[in-house]
Amino acid sequence: MNVPPIAPAEEIRKAYRNLSKKYHPDVYQGDKNVAEDKMKELVEAFNNLSDNNKRKAYDKQPQFQVRKFSKTRKPPDKKAFTEKHKKPKESFLKKLLAPFMKKPEAGAVGPDPRQADVHFTLGLSMSDNESFLDQAKKEFGLSVKFDPKHKEAAYNFALMCYKLGQWDEARVAFQSFLKIGAEDAAAKKMIQLLHNVGD
Repeated sequence: MNVPPIAPAEEIRKAYRNLSKKYHPDVYQGDKNVAEDKMKELVEAFNNLSDNNKRKAYDKQPQFQVRKFSKTRKPPDKKAFTEKHKKPKESFLKKLLAPFMKKPEAGAVGPDPRQADVHFTLGLSMSDNESFLDQAKKEFGLSVKFDPKHKEAAYNFALMCYKLGQWDEARVAFQSFLKIGAEDAAAKKMIQLLHNVGD
């Protein structure tokens, strides 16, 4: 129905009415079979979202759950990162031409497992309340910046995008997550779910 999972009942009813007008077989300009199929999907989705018990059962599926700290989590090797990104000694000519050369991008952050975990914990505490999902998303994003291979933070960042109805950003985030968690069935389900959302 193209509404965020945290959408209130009135927003769901409004989306249902608008989509019913668009896909009703008596009004739809295209193939009537397509209209009938869309209306069946729409009615089923509306019934599930309108029934609190069905909605709770749907929301309890594993792919919609915020991930906690993994027992197998290995923080990044800070020393290896520092060695890899050490500034090379600059020549006299480079120093002389520095004011005319393009500056490196600001805001580059290296692995810092402690900072990653601090932001991850903040994100977890905020993700329980729908009013703070945007802040939770920011905290999970910061956690990933401090540790790009923090799987739980990357998954939770993508999940917050989904819950906030930011479909395109959620798609990209889940695809990025799969690069570090390639065999994750929940992320694959989320990408499949997001495939037709927002169209």
